[in-house]
Amino acid sequence: MGSNVNTSFKIKEKRFWKNFRFDRTGSSNSTLGYMENAPYQKLLTPVHHIIGIILTSLVFVLMSVLLVPFTFSSSPLIAQGQACLTAIPITTVFWFAYNMFMLVLLDQKKQKKKK
Repeated sequence: MGSNVNTSFKIKEKRFWKNFRFDRTGSSNSTLGYMENAPYQKLLTPVHHIIGIILTSLVFVLMSVLLVPFTFSSSPLIAQGQACLTAIPITTVFWFAYNMFMLVLLDQKKQKKKK
């Protein structure tokens, strides 16, 4: 009996994946039918990356200094180390936010220029 259930599940799974495609829209009544393939484009230039690295470094230094009073160590060296380790994820989030912001901004400028 367990074998029949397993076989039935595999048959349904094969049917699902055979008909499933990521480039289709959710509704069969949609007028779009398929999504358009956009050509690959690099929106960020090396200058944007350099600006991002500089800003991210400044945020890391700022967070490393600002977070020292919030550590639990009485030793200044260990407190600074803890602050630096805490600043790493905050700086990483800033890096991602900067890159996403720049991508959206540059894409909007490109779309506006196209019109």
